[in-house]
Amino acid sequence: MISWIITISLVCIVVSVIFYRPYLSVVFVIVSIPFEGVIDFRFISYFLERVIGFRYITTYPLEAILAVSVLVCIYKSILGRDNCFRNMKLVYCYIPFVMCIMLSAIKSIELSLTVKELVRWLEIIVIYYLTINLINDDKKMRVVLYTMFLAMAMVSVFGIINTNYNGEGYRVTSFFGNPNPMAGYANLIITACFGMLMTSVRLRERITLGIFTVLSIITCTLTLSRSAWFSLILTMILLFSLTKVKKKKVVLLLVVLLAISAITILLFPSNNNIKGRFMETTTLKTVKGSLGVRATCYPIGLNMVKDDLILGIGIGNYPLLIKKYTKVYEITQHHLHNLYLQLFVETGFMGLSAFVFWLMCIVKYLVSSLKSLENSRHYWLFVGLMGGVIVYLFNNLADVLTVHGIHLQWGIILGLAVVLIQFRESETCLKTV
Repeated sequence: MISWIITISLVCIVVSVIFYRPYLSVVFVIVSIPFEGVIDFRFISYFLERVIGFRYITTYPLEAILAVSVLVCIYKSILGRDNCFRNMKLVYCYIPFVMCIMLSAIKSIELSLTVKELVRWLEIIVIYYLTINLINDDKKMRVVLYTMFLAMAMVSVFGIINTNYNGEGYRVTSFFGNPNPMAGYANLIITACFGMLMTSVRLRERITLGIFTVLSIITCTLTLSRSAWFSLILTMILLFSLTKVKKKKVVLLLVVLLAISAITILLFPSNNNIKGRFMETTTLKTVKGSLGVRATCYPIGLNMVKDDLILGIGIGNYPLLIKKYTKVYEITQHHLHNLYLQLFVETGFMGLSAFVFWLMCIVKYLVSSLKSLENSRHYWLFVGLMGGVIVYLFNNLADVLTVHGIHLQWGIILGLAVVLIQFRESETCLKTV
């Protein structure tokens, strides 16, 4: 009864706030991402069990928030109060992929799984669409960014306090239940926070953003996720090569990044065996073993899709069919450890081609905008957001991050990068006039 009262009260508050300030729907999504799914509040379990009666909370707020936001925008557009659907930048490029996953859904074996996957892919474009249309000034953008950083700080503190033993040693998982999604989420925020830090001019703000950045790097380090580390370093090198930063600054930044990670490992309590696990993780033998496990996914995936190369096996059908194609089911139980391979298996050549086409449009648009933003006050923030877009794409080479709401965080970061480009274009138009 208490849980129903709390739920109804929260829904009423969220709906009323979104109705009067639609852009806060993006804020609500950011706050909700860590709480998507089953949450175990282990460190306050005694309080929960004694006072509320349970220690596990199951929440699925993202779909509800997105649905309310879209309905509010439609209602306001019909009444003519606000035109919430005027900006369509990069949206049309996504339509071919939507058509492909719809065609692939014809092969559905279990409707609930197919609908679940369809909703995940539609959520990306919905939150991106809301972001580019509702965030239209600096104040709103700062609210969204600082919400993102504060959410990451909360996730980091909770994860560090509750470092979990997952069968391979102690690793930070926080609310995500797995260290690899946790690392993928942290990587998105690290680059955005770094960009905001470079843009900031106030000392107090720089100190605050510096703390957020260091905390995010510490969390990413303690996940002991090799793919996340590699993705972050590769993204940083790529970004600085695109922005033509001096080599000395690049080397200095990478040294600082590695120094923070090393100090974190050395200062962490020895009873959690983080140091030993870290040394084992970085050995060549362990890296080769991990790559070998992921490499087994490719022949399995190609074997699954060999008879359905055009439309794939059908989106959402993977969990139902995988047992037929492998004896090592534990390795590929949830996904094929590569988003693009997973898409190819489920949606075929057409779906993968349409998705890559959308990504190429995004990257081309962002890279072409770097030069126009060189003299803008938002330049480094744009670079940081662009880093968030790229690091997500690298991370998905070794994982599938369309779960836990992380894909929504990526959609918001991509939307903010496009918004900055729109700001610059409007400033240029005003100067011309």
